This record gives sequence, structure tokens and C-alpha cells, in this order.
Amino acid sequence: MSEAEVCVDGRLGDELAAVLEPKVQDALDHPLRREILRVLHAKEQPCGFMELVGKLRPFARPQISYHLRVLQGAGAVSADGTQPALSGRETIYRSALTGDAGALAALGATELPDRKRRQRMKGSNSTNLLKMFRVPRPERAIRLSMRADQKAKPTE
Repeated sequence: MSEAEVCVDGRLGDELAAVLEPKVQDALDHPLRREILRVLHAKEQPCGFMELVGKLRPFARPQISYHLRVLQGAGAVSADGTQPALSGRETIYRSALTGDAGALAALGATELPDRKRRQRMKGSNSTNLLKMFRVPRPERAIRLSMRADQKAKPTE
């Protein structure tokens, strides 16, 4: 797999995404989520939230928390209980992709492009190191369904 497997905005390339299940594809479609999974795979043991924050230092806790919830929703990360922490209790996380060869190949294929992208951002004059992990928003959002309270009420 080549560096072309990662798009300019950090998303997975079409060829790489085609081999993954849709939920796993969504989980790996963001550079920070891939970083979280790499940390969990390198550790090979459950990892507490604050330990993850320490290993992903330039990122804020709310960002890491959000992406962990996305990974949990996709089934890529599972909560493995809690442990005592300074602020009470913290959740312990474990990667659920250890047996998924396609996901592990995607993590390996995207590691070098993600690292190069991170280094380019550090070398730039930008003070915002997190810019590399922002996914551009579409110009126009399409709403697929309306909530129940937004549906038109019949007129009498």
C-alpha cells in the first residue's frame, strides 16, 4: 500500500477503505482515531484514559474523549472497566481490532503518511498543531431525516 492510500485531508483512500467493513472504515477515517488505535496496539494491554492523554500530548482531553466514543460506537475500542484516578475513576480502554487483519493493515499503511503530515504541521509557522486533524466540512449539508419534533404537523 502506498501513501496515496491517505487523502490530503487525512481520510482513507478509496482502495484502502474498500477492503474494510463500513463501521471499521468510519473508525479509521480520521487521523486522531488512528493514533489512538496505534497507542492501544503498541501497549498491547488495556490503557487508562489519562495514559492515552499523556501519549497523545498535543491533543486536548475533550478531543480524545470524543474520538474514543466514536471508536466505541464503531466497535473498534471497548471499555475494559475502570480504575482509580486522581479525579475519581477513569475508564480503561482496549482495542477490539486485534484480530482484524484489514484494520491492522490500514493502521500500518497510514502510519508513515500520518507521521509526515504531523511533522509538516509542526514545521509550519502555524500555532495550531491540531489543524492537521480537522476534516473539512461540506459546503452544504444534506439532512436525511427529520427529528420527530420537526416533522410537519397536520393542519386542521
